Amino acid sequence: MRTLRCQALAAALLWGLWQPVSAQVDSLAERYAATITLDELREHLTVLASDAYMGRDTGKEGQKMAAAYLKKEFEAMGIAPLHLPGVDNGYFQVFDLVEERLGGLHVHAGGKEWRYGRELFYFNERLAGELLVKQLVHTTSPTVLAATKGLGGKAVLVEDAQVDIRGLRTYVQEWQRAAMEAGVGVVFIASDRVAALHDALGHYLSGGRMRLAMDAALGISQGAQLVFVDRQVLDGVLGKWKVERLRGRKGGKKLPVDLVVRNDTTRGRLQSENVLAYIEGSDLKDELLVITAHYDHVGVEDGEVYNGADDDGSGTVAIMEIAEAFAMAKAAGHGPRRSVLVMPVSGEEKGLLGSKYYSENPVFPLTNTIANLNIDMIGRRDSSHATSSPYVYVIGSDRLSTDLHKANEEANRLYVGLSLDYTFNAPDDPNRFYYRSDHYNFARKGVPAVFYFSGVHEDYHQPGDDVEKIEFDLLHKRTLLVFHTAWILANQDERPVIDKAE
Repeated sequence: MRTLRCQALAAALLWGLWQPVSAQVDSLAERYAATITLDELREHLTVLASDAYMGRDTGKEGQKMAAAYLKKEFEAMGIAPLHLPGVDNGYFQVFDLVEERLGGLHVHAGGKEWRYGRELFYFNERLAGELLVKQLVHTTSPTVLAATKGLGGKAVLVEDAQVDIRGLRTYVQEWQRAAMEAGVGVVFIASDRVAALHDALGHYLSGGRMRLAMDAALGISQGAQLVFVDRQVLDGVLGKWKVERLRGRKGGKKLPVDLVVRNDTTRGRLQSENVLAYIEGSDLKDELLVITAHYDHVGVEDGEVYNGADDDGSGTVAIMEIAEAFAMAKAAGHGPRRSVLVMPVSGEEKGLLGSKYYSENPVFPLTNTIANLNIDMIGRRDSSHATSSPYVYVIGSDRLSTDLHKANEEANRLYVGLSLDYTFNAPDDPNRFYYRSDHYNFARKGVPAVFYFSGVHEDYHQPGDDVEKIEFDLLHKRTLLVFHTAWILANQDERPVIDKAE
């Protein structure tokens, strides 16, 4: 890999020798963009997304191996260690996690027990302790439930709306919010697809649920428990009021039952790391641009390694190459005016935990952080662009700052020429991608942020997300867009103005 690095540096120097005289920033940007090579992207990704790294599960051995690899490569690039509070071993921001394994929720009724993966399906365990349920209140929508008062400690029953898997996250969040507003302890969703949901999503949840230890200590995330229950099993305790009889009725029917809902969640403690590669700026060094991608994935299930080559190995190797380009520029006396922090984060797959930890415990003040450029999956095509020209989805660039949006578009126009697709930037995007990657933890703190994404494909969170399926020419082109946007932001006279409210 050092041979490739030397070849990249030689290419950058040769570029500078034969380039015609032009605007200084343009020629320098292109010179160091030339150090970002398709071959190095491929070599890094072949390592990180190999079976040897065991799917890079958060807090587990494979993720530790990936963190060590990133540190070694940043050191080889000549990026100096940080000696600041909150930074370990020069390159790591370590954070504590609490892992809660799914399967601790039990429902007892009529001498029988219902369990996760058999009669029950859920995404997390929020119930603390035990709840006795003597009646279920039938309700018809989150709006109706949220408007209901005086149900504290009770449970409610709704019928599964059979929303598409992609919309399930939003569906669940709406019910949980409504239940918490109404003071409801448990929401039972009567469903015919418990087994299907487990087959489709069980692998994603098999690693358990993680929380930052600082949140677990405060009790954050406790609240309404939402659980899908096999409809036929639930019918067995409802007597004459089968779920089918409730269909079409107005909410409010009170159904006598005798249930005990208990949570025996098992907890363990883990540590994970964000990796920090800091390139100090020159005259504007106190201002900082942060570039992120998550390097963790979902690990191993049933002996199959989920390598996460696209999610988010692609973003990880892209920011490694961007870090190297800035480091080369600095070594040659052409470093950025503002400081640049390239930060592969972990814990994204468990709920954006690494970026959340940084946003709550920043190594550098967020008030001095001018923007965040975040990459999450830029190595493939989705079905909407199967035969299209080279593209990338751009999400969030205009949510807080017109200047950030303009910088990204200028970088694309001058250097790259991708088709910029803003479909998922729509405020009413049902996928809610704006809220689903690490940039959001910067945006919620008022830092302008942009998220680069190539869309969901058939191998998303599947064992088929392998290096062989990466389109490296597209990965390379998209990496160049992020680099050129970063170069503009790090070197222009003024930081992006926050002129919009999300």
